[in-house]
Amino acid sequence: MVKKSMQYLISAVVVIALMTGCASTPPSTPSVETTFKSFKDYPDHTFNPREYIQGMSRGGRNILIWQDPSADLKGYRCANVTKFGGRLLPEQSVFSYDPYIKRFDLSFQSCLKLAREDSENALRIDGAVVECNPGSRAARYWVGMGAGKAGGAVVCEVYEPGKSQPCMRIYVRDTASSGMFGGNSVAMLNHIVEQVAIRLSSVLEARIAH
Repeated sequence: MVKKSMQYLISAVVVIALMTGCASTPPSTPSVETTFKSFKDYPDHTFNPREYIQGMSRGGRNILIWQDPSADLKGYRCANVTKFGGRLLPEQSVFSYDPYIKRFDLSFQSCLKLAREDSENALRIDGAVVECNPGSRAARYWVGMGAGKAGGAVVCEVYEPGKSQPCMRIYVRDTASSGMFGGNSVAMLNHIVEQVAIRLSSVLEARIAH
């Protein structure tokens, strides 16, 4: 358990450093030919956040975005939104990811105010939960200073009709570490996935007509 918590902590530090770096660098406009690795290309239980966020720019608090500058998403009036899964989450036997994935999906589907339509003229919005870590309550209580943080993250890709490559990619992450005696890990992680759902829906609504 300690080893798993350390692996989570190291991954979180890397992502935070990268997101901070993106925030201090003026956003660049990638060329249309820029290609990225889709989250769908990663094998089960394997996801590399450092690789995935390359070329993305800060789009808000704990949000990284890349969008094809030639894509006019304001011209679309509806979208087909699929359920986010947990295929890419690391294998572990300490707790079940399912309640948190379900909570994210319910929050996201509720928050997203886009017309839904499963048609050939609709945008397709796909995504996955790529981090779901309750952290270490003991580390939060005894160590503090950010140790043992709970963390959650999702990736989202938007596809125009008939296209095999996404026109927009979004990475949203949040953490928490406060609470009496280290805080309740379950409540903390539930709050995180709900906040991630709210932020992701806000980004999509701001960039797609509805």
